[in-house]
Formats: sequence, structure tokens, C-alpha cells
Amino acid sequence: GLGFLALAFIEGGGAFLSGRLAAYTAEGIARRLRDFLFDHIQRLSFAYHSATPTGDLIERVTSDVDALRRFFSEQAIGMGRILLLFFINWFAILSLNVKLGWLSVVVIPPTLAISLWFFKKVTKAYEEYQAQEAVLSTTLQENLTGVRVVKALLREDENTREFQGLTTQMYNASYRAAWLSALFLPSVQIIAAVVLGIIIGYSGVQIRSGLITLGGINAFVSYLTFMMWPIQDLARVYAEMQHSIASAERIFKLADTQPEVHNRPNAIPAATLLGEIEFDHVEFTYDERSPVLRDFSLKVQAGQTIALVGPTGGGKTTIVNLLCRFYEPTRGVIRINGRDYTEYTLESIHSKIGVVLQTPHLFSGTVRDNIRYGRLDATDDEIIA
Repeated sequence: GLGFLALAFIEGGGAFLSGRLAAYTAEGIARRLRDFLFDHIQRLSFAYHSATPTGDLIERVTSDVDALRRFFSEQAIGMGRILLLFFINWFAILSLNVKLGWLSVVVIPPTLAISLWFFKKVTKAYEEYQAQEAVLSTTLQENLTGVRVVKALLREDENTREFQGLTTQMYNASYRAAWLSALFLPSVQIIAAVVLGIIIGYSGVQIRSGLITLGGINAFVSYLTFMMWPIQDLARVYAEMQHSIASAERIFKLADTQPEVHNRPNAIPAATLLGEIEFDHVEFTYDERSPVLRDFSLKVQAGQTIALVGPTGGGKTTIVNLLCRFYEPTRGVIRINGRDYTEYTLESIHSKIGVVLQTPHLFSGTVRDNIRYGRLDATDDEIIA
């Protein structure tokens, strides 16, 4: 009795220690991963952010990181426990009867075959679900940040219908993933039950032949049942891991993305920028099909103030973005202080150039009237002070 109590205390202490260490490790990994992704996203080029929805980035930093946290806190520990229990029970069966021990592992090949088939199906379903979740988050973010425009254009009902359609698509994707996961475990349980029945029938033949006793069969069935449970639980954990694997692929894809604009070798910090700027036959294109700027030249002396005026899409914002080196020209050279600005480090350029964005209704009456009566064409991100 004392030995039993001692084992119970050991088991409880081990479970507590295992859970605490797993939680400490998982939360630490999630925290460092979020910090890394937050820093990494800020350092990516404007071109990446222009092509990537905000909701998709939010999903990767929140939902995908949380899926990895669950993997380290639950699934990885569960996988180790399952493998340990399987081998302990299998060696116990081998000690009773070698033939029955090797016959008991017949369940493994069909289980692996089903697992590989489900792996492809479930992973694809989870990827579709996460992609749809990112679209939904992006739509929600755009509607909340642009709620004034939505109300001004009376688009509440239309946007609600659009959002309901997206939630329906997300529900269908989630249902397919859940249906496949639910089908996985019963399939493995059926295989395990069939194999168990075959082995018990074979054991009966060995009892008649006197190769094993009835007590030995009872112990064998108990060990076999304990060995089948880890295999069935392995199927459950395996199905849950697909979500984590799909999330890990999305996170690693983001982490492997490198900024298109980066410091050149031997770049030097710009000690002082006097304000002398020159665009020398600059060309720039976003999609390599229709250039926004073609053979553009401009020289601004230090202390000089200029205004860029033109129609929407004329390249005013692009010129400012190029000057700040958010993008780099496709052809030509941009010089600051008479030197190619790629010779300076990005940090020194960004620390010495300021861009202030204001909306038209915040400007003085003269500028506002010019915009209103068509003498100036401007949008929110093109009014630059």
C-alpha cells in the first residue's frame, strides 16, 4: 500500500513538473516568435506590404503562433508519451510470447498508410481554412478602419452581405477540416479492433497447443489493449498536429522573406543631409509592365521649397517614397548631397527625412479651396507637408 501511494505521488509530481516545463517552454517560444515576427514585419519593404493583406499578417502573428504554442505545450509532449507507452507495452508482450509480440505490430503499417493519406487531405483543408480566415480578418480590418467611408457611401448592407458570404466560406473550410479530422480516429480504431480480434483468435489456438496459458493470454490482452491505446491516441494527436504544421509553414514563409530594399555593402551613415536632392533620369515601375516614372529628372537645392502637383496616379507619392528609399528606382540615380543615396545606410536616411500626412479638411482655407474647385488634385496620402 505504501509503495502504491509512493508511485501515485511520483506520478502526480511528474505530471505537474511536465506540465509546468511544457508551458514554460511553449510560452517562451511563442513570446520570442511574436517579438521576432513583429520586428521582421517592420523591416520588410513597402513592396511586400503592398502585396500582402494586413489581415494575413495579423493571422500569422496571432493565430499561427498560438497553434505552434499548443504544439509545444500539448502535442509534442503527447507524442513522446505515446511512443514511450507503446514500446514499454510491446516489450512486455515480447517477454510473454515472441510470435504474438511481432503479430501485434501488424496494426502499424495500415495505420501509417491511413495517416499519410489523411496528412495530405487535412493539411490542405487547414491551409484553405487559414487562408479564408486571413481574408476575413483583412475585410474586418478594412471595414473598421474605413468605417467613415462605409457610412458616407451607405454601404452598410452591401458590406454586411459580403462579410456574411466570407464567414460562410470560412465555415465550409472549417467544416471540411473538422470532418476529415473526425473521420481519421474511427478509421484507426476499426483497424486496431480488427487486429486485436485476429490476435485473440490466434491466441486461442496457442492455448489449445499448450504454448501459452490462459493467464498469459489475459496478461497479453491487457498489454495489447494498453499498446493499442497509444496507437489510437497517436492518430488523434497526429490529426491535431496538422493545424500546427500548416501554421508553421506560413510562419516560416514569412520569416524567410527578405526585404527588397536593404543596405549595400560598405554603406556609410549620413552624418548630415543638407537638403540637396537630385533625381537623375529616374525610372520606376511597380509591376514591370507600366512605368510610373519614365526618364524623370529633378534637382532641388538646399533650403528650396517645391510643390508636386498633378493628377491621381501621376507619381507624386511614388517620388516621395523613392526619396525616402521605401523603394529603389528601376533605372537612374537619386543623389542626396551629391552622392548616390544607396551609399548611405537606410537607418541614417530614414532618421533625417520626415513625411507628414494630412487630410485635405485639415489644411488652410486657401489650399482646401484650391482642391475643392479643381485647381489642385489630391488624395489623403498625397497631401504632403
